[in-house]
Formats: sequence, C-alpha cells, structure tokens
Amino acid sequence: MSKPYSRVVSGLERYSLVLHGAYRYHVDGILEGVGEVDAVALQQAVNLAAAANPAIRVRLRGILGWCRWVDGGVAPRVRVMPLSRWDGSSEQNAPYLDERLHARKAVADVLLVPCTDGRTRLVFRTLHAAIDGRGCIHWMTEVCRALRGEALQGSDATINDLDVQDRFADRIPPDSDIAPQQCIPVLAPKPGDRGPLRYQWRRVLIDRDVPQLLTKAAVFLAEWARRREAGEVGFTVPVDYRGFRIQEMGIGNLTGYLRLVVPEGASSRSLMVQLGQRIKAYADCRSFPGIRKIVWLPVWYMLRGLKPKIDTVLYTVTPALPTGGIVSMGSLKAEHFDFPGFKAENCYGIPGAVGKLNLIFVNYPDHVCASFAAPAAFNHEGQFDALVSAFQQHFSTAGRTP
Repeated sequence: MSKPYSRVVSGLERYSLVLHGAYRYHVDGILEGVGEVDAVALQQAVNLAAAANPAIRVRLRGILGWCRWVDGGVAPRVRVMPLSRWDGSSEQNAPYLDERLHARKAVADVLLVPCTDGRTRLVFRTLHAAIDGRGCIHWMTEVCRALRGEALQGSDATINDLDVQDRFADRIPPDSDIAPQQCIPVLAPKPGDRGPLRYQWRRVLIDRDVPQLLTKAAVFLAEWARRREAGEVGFTVPVDYRGFRIQEMGIGNLTGYLRLVVPEGASSRSLMVQLGQRIKAYADCRSFPGIRKIVWLPVWYMLRGLKPKIDTVLYTVTPALPTGGIVSMGSLKAEHFDFPGFKAENCYGIPGAVGKLNLIFVNYPDHVCASFAAPAAFNHEGQFDALVSAFQQHFSTAGRTP
C-alpha cells in the first residue's frame, strides 16, 4: 500500500501561514455561469478530482522545520449557500467569502451560490499557503472534467518552490536583482486612524482581448501613481514554473517572483524587454532573503512581530513592499468549464489579500476579466473605485489604446 501524499512546507508557504494569521490569505477562484448545479453531483465530482489530485486534501502536520502537508484523505466539502444578492464583482453581499480556512483542518472547500441576478457562482476557496493561483485553476478544471465524465489529468507531484529554485541556483548572476527599494503606492491611504485591516476587491470586464496587458497595466498604474507624487514604481510579477522551469504539474506553490521596474516614460514594449531580460537572468528563481530560516521560527512568533508593523508596511514607502502586484493568469476559454446543466461565462480570481494593490486578470478570446484588491484604507474617499473604473474605461473598446 502506497504512503499518503506528503510534501515539505517551504519557507514561502510558512510565511503565507503567518499572513493568514494576520488576515484572511486565500487564493479563491470563481466560476460564473447560468444553469442549475446539482450539489450531490458536484460533491461526487469534487471527490473524484480530489482523489486524482491529493494535494487538495492536505492538512498541516508537524512543527517548525518538520512541518509537512499531508493528505488527510477527505475531499473538500461542497457547501450550498442560500439565494444571494451577490453579483460576483466585489465582496459586497457575500459574507461567506470572509470565512477563513484552517490549515490543520482543510485547505479548500467549494461554495455553490445561486444568485438573484440569474447566475450561479461556484467559489473554489483555497488556502494560499498550500495552493497557488495556477494550482487553483487546475483544480477547478479537474472538477469540471469530472462533472463531464472525462478522464482527469491528475497530479501527485511533491515538489515545491524552493526545490525548483535549487535546480537553477547556479544560473542566477549576482547582479540580477535590480528592484528599487522605495516604491510609492498607486493610491493615497487614509491618514490617521485607519481602523482594522480589511481588504476590498473589485472585478470588471473589459469588452475586448488586450494583448500584453501585464505591461500595459503596469504603465497605466505607474502613471496613475505619479499623478499624485514622484517616486520609484515597481510591481511584483509571479512566474509560473509549470511547463516553464519544470514539467511537473503540482497544485501547490510552484511560483517564482520577480520585480518589474517602471521608470518614468516607460512603454509596454520597454517593459516587455525588461521582463524578458529578467527571466533570462533567472530572476524568478531567486529565493527571498532569509526564507530558508523561516521554517524554524514559530508562526505565532512571526505573527507577533508582524502585527505592530502592518500599518507601516502597507501605508508608507518602505523596502518591505513594492507599489503592488500584477498577475496574469493567461488565456482561458469559458467552454472549458462547461458541464451538463451549466454554461460557464467566466472563470476569474479574487486577488490575494496582501500588499498595497493587487491586479489579477484572465484573457478570453473576446474580453478580459480583471480583478483588483487593496486595503479599505486606500478607498476611504472612493479612490480605489475610481481607479478601477478608469482602468476599465481606458482598456475598453471606447477608450481603446494601441
């Protein structure tokens, strides 16, 4: 009999547990469409997909550097929500999205949400410490395959982000890190008492496909930031290792990060060149300083050190955080998420609640789903909502840019 699925908890995953202790830190994917979804059939599909992808059934076990993600043998639970006024474009009217998953109990669940706008929304909630964005999309796709009765791709890979970085450690030149250390935020935060930390998110649709949206969005956001103040601008850009640095298809954290610097007058083309140079230099394979020591620090100890610094980190210009993060989830087709009785319209994500501003987007053949997240203190005068609206207008057909 084979041993249960198990993999080592990496330093980055452990720090994600710290963030989850400070506030809710999930990767949540939303499948939006029309039709009626049978909860029993959905749970059966979830069970099948989880059996083929045991990393979605893991629980946190052990302490400190001996922590592992271990298959608990129990598939994520499908929960049916009452008829909801939630429209899928923000956190409003969806209090169930604020609930936290617990690493030692379950790292994922699925919410079946019938909505008053005539749409059904499936929310695939996952704990970011155990699963990344591409892993979440793989999980959603597998459940839809199971609902269609198709063969599942499956994955039992136990590799993590540090394993990948170790493979390429000798290819990283010592001067490959060009990240600025003092990045201004895109928006001005509320002065004085900001109250408890709470993230808001917004989803908008752009009525056309936008090539090179990552770099175009970086230019747009940098110009927006410099309308308020001069300074350096830099964005964290995740790089999916799957099919790029490695061939494994794990659904855990298999993502590297690099910094995209946006100088004044930068163009989308110049930023594409910069990205290419940084990827060629394996900048995405750099480990965060001190990340390997984190596994030996208790989560409660790191959380105690983080909480008094949160306001400084989020609302002031410090080396700790850049201007924001921009995440491209690539191109999808809605029909890949169809199943009997359900016609999918969009698959999109809620940006992780971390940093000063996060943008995650998905390209479709005829439109883009773009989701933003920021602490509520960056929207005290509606400035976050104004930014999101301007972004949508700028990239839509009416405001089309070359």
